[in-house]
Amino acid sequence: MNIAIISANGRLGLELVKVALAAGHHVRAGTRGLSHFKDSLYLTAIPCDATNYYEVKALLKGQDIVFSCIGHVPNSAKDVQTQATKVIVRVMKELGITRFITLTGTGVRLAGDHITLFDRFLNFGVEMLDRPRIIDGRNHVQVLRESELEWTVIRVLKLEFENNRPFTLLPHGPTLPYVSRKVAARAMLQVAENHSFIRQLPIIGR
Repeated sequence: MNIAIISANGRLGLELVKVALAAGHHVRAGTRGLSHFKDSLYLTAIPCDATNYYEVKALLKGQDIVFSCIGHVPNSAKDVQTQATKVIVRVMKELGITRFITLTGTGVRLAGDHITLFDRFLNFGVEMLDRPRIIDGRNHVQVLRESELEWTVIRVLKLEFENNRPFTLLPHGPTLPYVSRKVAARAMLQVAENHSFIRQLPIIGR
């Protein structure tokens, strides 16, 4: 497949690039800021601000699937996911691309979710300290729901660097307490290759 990865040089994006290349896919890596990618037969790096219509369109042209690894980092806008998703949806519609996969936190709740005590505790803390981040996650999902895209939003509680443990994607959890970025990247690629969880928000669980 020809896949575009937005925010490919972030911590999650780097892992997704690795697993996608290992699986034999052609990757266009959208990067912002410093990039250490070296172009090859299967990898092309393209500067891309996910809120810039023209840069997103240049990245996505000719691609089959779009992945977004946008997250909140110091100095990023409080609604960065929502604003970027609006641009991505617009561009995908114009280019005729339908499949979109992204990731957000379990603070985005659905009726029927199985919420662990640890999940409640951690998300309560985030609500108290960084409520705009959770609001942004919820709002960007609403943008997708109002679109015609075949989207999947994978939910995780807390990302970490290490472990490559087995995982199961569950419609309503319960969540694993910690998920490595490598596992999250594998889950994102899995739903792309299986064309599964269309217009759903599965949780990486146990």
